[in-house]
Amino acid sequence: MSKKVVILGGGVGGMSAAQELAERGFDVEVYERLEVLGGKARSIPVPGSATGGRKPLPGEHGFRFFPSFYKHTFDTMKRIPYGTNRRGVYDNLIETTHVMAAREGMTEISFPLYLPERLDDWEMLYRLIVKNEANIPRSEMLFFARKVLQFLTACTERRNTEYDDLTWWDFVEADGKSDEYVDFLAVGLTRDLVAMQAEISSSRTVARIYVQLMLGILQPWLHVDSILNGPTSRVWIDPWEAYLTQLGVNFHKGASVDSFEFDEVSGRISGVNITQDGDTFQVQADYYVSALPVEVMAQKVTPKMGQKDPMLATLNQLQTGWMNGILFFLNKDIALNHGHILYVDSPWALTSIFSQNFWEDIDLDEYGNGDLKGILSICISDWNKPGVIYGKAARDCTAEEIKEEVWAQITSRLNDTGTIYLDPADVIEWFLSPTIDIQPGQPTKNTEPLLLNTVGSLRYRPEAASQIENLFLASDYVRTNTDLATMESANEAARRAVNGILGREGWVLGLCRLYELEEPLIFKPARALDYLRFKMGLPQLDYL
Repeated sequence: MSKKVVILGGGVGGMSAAQELAERGFDVEVYERLEVLGGKARSIPVPGSATGGRKPLPGEHGFRFFPSFYKHTFDTMKRIPYGTNRRGVYDNLIETTHVMAAREGMTEISFPLYLPERLDDWEMLYRLIVKNEANIPRSEMLFFARKVLQFLTACTERRNTEYDDLTWWDFVEADGKSDEYVDFLAVGLTRDLVAMQAEISSSRTVARIYVQLMLGILQPWLHVDSILNGPTSRVWIDPWEAYLTQLGVNFHKGASVDSFEFDEVSGRISGVNITQDGDTFQVQADYYVSALPVEVMAQKVTPKMGQKDPMLATLNQLQTGWMNGILFFLNKDIALNHGHILYVDSPWALTSIFSQNFWEDIDLDEYGNGDLKGILSICISDWNKPGVIYGKAARDCTAEEIKEEVWAQITSRLNDTGTIYLDPADVIEWFLSPTIDIQPGQPTKNTEPLLLNTVGSLRYRPEAASQIENLFLASDYVRTNTDLATMESANEAARRAVNGILGREGWVLGLCRLYELEEPLIFKPARALDYLRFKMGLPQLDYL
């Protein structure tokens, strides 16, 4: 008889664990708080937006971003059937070709995400590098390159200690540098990437991901930045659910986790209390996989559980931040840039993409009132800085004020050099992610925040296999090679959790594959030398 596994949470981590287990013959039950699967990756239909029998406008928590180092996620997607796609859902990814940086009062800068092949791409690089249209002093660009080299020659042990305890701001020595250096290389990179503040973010995490993004550009056979060719649930999550159901996975939606039952004698979880449709009951299994977000799991850990596994007791030391989306649905198609746009000097750290440019096989007439031609999807990564209209932080604004502030910050950077790309008359409807809970007279809440890789936080992140024999963790706060709180780290954590279960069951072969973040081999000897110096208590060598 196959062993039973209960998975708590139906986001990317939970669904990834369910797939790996079900494909290996385990009996899998998934309990999800919401009525839909996918977690932060899910599509969110805009209420009341459909007319004439059409589908609701496709909202979302925030646009999805699939960089080239998402190897775990790509492997999972290739095993999810989708129509006649040879590589399943993975073939629904479309590569973006350019990234654009927009600043107030300055011409937009666009550059290719691949080695240039066309004349206009070479022209873009010429403007960026030779003419230096970003206006970053060349001495500061060389200084930043030197800091990247410093990181590349540091051993893992030094990164996990010295670099994790050093903020990105201090590592790149942003104090006293030009505004352009700060906007493009110091603050802009961290804010726009994952809502991280350079002043508190771990230099270890930021530098590792920066290196991965740069390597993607230098290796033309990789897709530096891809997005899905349609609404996320339609082209990924729903086919995934169908595949898992076919494998025998049972989903229980609208089911909230109340508490764990921990048996002190056996040192095991004996059950989980669930509430669904007003009824509370207990579920039992051989193994339990928690794919709950860190801020939820931290509240579920009992003192006795924390005594059994001290790392579980430190989850409340991990910090979360806000990175949520707002969408503007447009009555015209705008092809401004074939990829993401970074508003590097925007107070609210905005990034956007015109999704319709990539939805090749999606008939937009099927949505809303039939006039939909474009979708401007925006992520707000800084909810604490004052805006430009009301002088308030985003977390202190009403939904209407957030809409007006975001529109003002974007149009002041896109419409400021003579061409009007966005006009209020173009907007059919706008939609703020409902995960931003705004109630009159009460502080705004974010019901789905994001883990922050703050300085020194690595020491508080647990392994996927807890010291409680039958409890495993499959969420983005787990220690992973990916490290950054993303779908990729959640997927990797799920694989590590499943490998833990397989290990307890005596499996030697057939384990989930784990991928490393690759770095140039040319720096391997330098890292080996630095390892010896680190063990001897010596500082890192300066190669420049």
